[in-house]
Amino acid sequence: MTLKYFRVTFFKKGKKEQKIIRGMSRQEAILAAQKMNLGRVVEVREIPVPLEERIKYLRDLIKSRLLRKKVNIYAYIAALRQLTVMVKAGISLKDSLEDIGQYTEDETVKEIFLKAAEAIDSGKTLSSVFEEYEAYIGGVSVAMIRLGEQTGDIVMALDNLARIYEKMADNRKRMVKALRYPVITLFAIAGAFTFLVLFVVPKFKAIFAELHADLPLPTKILLGAEYLLSHYGWAVALGLVGLVIFHSFMYKTSKKYKYRADQVALRTYLIKDVILYGSLQRFLMVLGTLVKSGIPLIDALKISQGIMGNSVLQEKITFIIRGINQGRGLGEMLREVDLLDFIALKMVEAGEKSGELDTMLQKASNYYDDKFDAVVDNMQAAIEPIMMLVIGGLVLLIALGVFLPMWNLGQAVKHG
Repeated sequence: MTLKYFRVTFFKKGKKEQKIIRGMSRQEAILAAQKMNLGRVVEVREIPVPLEERIKYLRDLIKSRLLRKKVNIYAYIAALRQLTVMVKAGISLKDSLEDIGQYTEDETVKEIFLKAAEAIDSGKTLSSVFEEYEAYIGGVSVAMIRLGEQTGDIVMALDNLARIYEKMADNRKRMVKALRYPVITLFAIAGAFTFLVLFVVPKFKAIFAELHADLPLPTKILLGAEYLLSHYGWAVALGLVGLVIFHSFMYKTSKKYKYRADQVALRTYLIKDVILYGSLQRFLMVLGTLVKSGIPLIDALKISQGIMGNSVLQEKITFIIRGINQGRGLGEMLREVDLLDFIALKMVEAGEKSGELDTMLQKASNYYDDKFDAVVDNMQAAIEPIMMLVIGGLVLLIALGVFLPMWNLGQAVKHG
């Protein structure tokens, strides 16, 4: 979920002041300002991510990426399950958080839950603490906890959140298993290529220099790679690390960059299916749960929208909300934005006509869950052609780069 920033201008004791508030919408920022008793609010305007928040995120990013401060997803799921059971049994949220925080073995989960218990004891919300740890536990956690607070059903929100993370953990395990062989193979060929460039190509470098002739393009590429890695290998490594950090930082703090990156992701082979099916499964599941709980469709769409991390998909939901506000149906708007495929769309339209929208939304969610499973199960087979193309290209480059000039050298000797 991507929270927005709003600059709230208000008058307090005759003095004009401003305060920055985070929220999912302008209305939510106004409600937050009213709860803070800021005074008479005169303007609420959305603004870009403030500089101090960018710096804070960069600091958290470096801590999480370089210092490896991460949450053990299985410990986090276990804590969520325990919290669900304890709150459902009537134990106060503060005591439940405190007990789980004291006995969990994961240090980050312990820190989050104990801090959340202190925050609730001082009158703060659970979501406010989870927002501080969004870099570690993800935006889905913040979205679901906020959902529970808004609907008054924190047990439902925690249960759904645990199920989402259980599914994510299972999918991650299966993806790692599917990608293990291709990744090991690609690393092996990359290592072999680097070894040849650094230790074999230099042996031929002096021979190539004696030819006093134009070298073929493959050989020039190999010599250029050898020069780059031998003289600036450290810069290449630092550049790759910096590129990853820069992408993560810009993706989190720049709306334009995030939107363009999300567009590219939805057009990339194989990745687009993983993102689309996973996002739609979560969106439809949460939307169905909210509709079943009696939440108005417009509000349910606004809340569910935050579950979809891709801003391109979120933009489509915004268009759907706008159309429903104008009196159009959900199925009609889903068809217009081309968000669901034919089968899922027919499920939603049938549910809308029969008055069983919540049931059909859950079935549509299960449908995309099955499609996601199929993509993950076939991932290795789908990657193999790309892997073979990369390996073949590197082998061809090395072969042509080494043997073409040697063949030229042989021709030169033959002709004296």
